[in-house]
Amino acid sequence: MGVGWALLGGLLVYGTLKAVIGLRLSQEEEYEGADLSIHRIRATPERESSW
Repeated sequence: MGVGWALLGGLLVYGTLKAVIGLRLSQEEEYEGADLSIHRIRATPERESSW
């Protein structure tokens, strides 16, 4: 019974978030990468390491 309530609550929260703010990045943001589009940082350093 507890599992059913948890599943129902999770689906309710998921559906609400999806309807209100969306859960995916745009195609352009996906291409740039989530680190850059969300956090404004690059995932890898600009310069190359020499080791």
